[in-house]
Amino acid sequence: MMNPDTKTSLIERSKNVFKDFTYVDYKNISKDDINYLPLHIRQPFDVEDLLINQIPNDMCLLMQQGIIRPLIIMVTEQWDLFDTFAWEHNKFDLTPDFGNVPYSKMVRQFTGRAIPEENITWLVPMDFHLKQIAFLKDKGYKITVKFIQYDYFLKMLQPIAEKHDITKRQFKNHFLCLCQGTPRNHRFGLVYELWREGLINNGVVSCGNYQELNESKQSNWIDDEVTTSAFMSNFDGWSHNADNFKGKLPLVFDDMSNRHWDKGGPLDEHHIFLDSFLWIASETKKMHDGVYITEKTWKPIAYGSPFCVNGDNGSIDYLHKQGFKTFHEFWDESYDHMNDVDKIKQIRDIIKKICSMDINQINALYEKMIPILEHNRQTLIKNTQHDNLVRELSNG
Repeated sequence: MMNPDTKTSLIERSKNVFKDFTYVDYKNISKDDINYLPLHIRQPFDVEDLLINQIPNDMCLLMQQGIIRPLIIMVTEQWDLFDTFAWEHNKFDLTPDFGNVPYSKMVRQFTGRAIPEENITWLVPMDFHLKQIAFLKDKGYKITVKFIQYDYFLKMLQPIAEKHDITKRQFKNHFLCLCQGTPRNHRFGLVYELWREGLINNGVVSCGNYQELNESKQSNWIDDEVTTSAFMSNFDGWSHNADNFKGKLPLVFDDMSNRHWDKGGPLDEHHIFLDSFLWIASETKKMHDGVYITEKTWKPIAYGSPFCVNGDNGSIDYLHKQGFKTFHEFWDESYDHMNDVDKIKQIRDIIKKICSMDINQINALYEKMIPILEHNRQTLIKNTQHDNLVRELSNG
């Protein structure tokens, strides 16, 4: 890989994961080797006239010849690159312009300088692009960029999983539900339900100040806006309880306030998981289609804790596909395919049942789960995505 003399405000934070790659000066490369220009780009939007102009002209000439190949690294967030929802259903009943999707806008940065599309490799964290590409190819669109799946957060949690064995525990809290980060409707909804049911004191709960959001795909093709007020009105007693609930926020868990990552890596939070039984992963939950799994789900796997996922539909199915086991033997996981409101209510019921147990029962339940928890930890440790990436890039 080359170290280009370029800087960009679009950079994302995954560079430390690839520090074991061999970096060379592009002015002295061998034309017989396979060489890549790594571009750590946070998002595929607003890149017009920003990206390609920061790459030296002599490097672009080498890219035109295929001596250097663009390697787009976009692994710290999951973006909808193809907007296939606009073809499946839209309010205009018109065929969208494929040239306006994020994928096309990014690729034009290179093809506009005669760099072949098929020479581009693009790293993404999840696998929803496979379904989207198949959908668009059936409609006659040509997509020749090579995509490779690489999960940044999984990679970052592997050393944590290696460091900590799963042992018997003596729990103090029934659950952990930490929603201190970016405000989301589904996070407010779950914390409200825990508060309304009087479960807050049984666990460790955090949540930021209430905000009125307007969540949607942010596309002119569909009308899908959901305000926080409209979302919260689906829960019992909201009209009566809203002011009281808002007044209880924020709920702060000082031990994790703004300290999830230190110098590009996770803090050791083992002690937090030792004290609490059930982890609720209130995931990022992207506004577009597909599944996005982050450190919020990999943490309990690394530390050896049972979990529920308050996130994208199909999150549990995705984990199964990756070789992990979940907890359908112990509670109903059909919430994985429910709408956001029903999902929250079912996860609330799981937490409520856990909270009805005394600590001795919780400890005994944990012991029954140890085979699943250890399987998951080992599956995380043994994940070969990094080696697979090195091999694929080496083979061109």
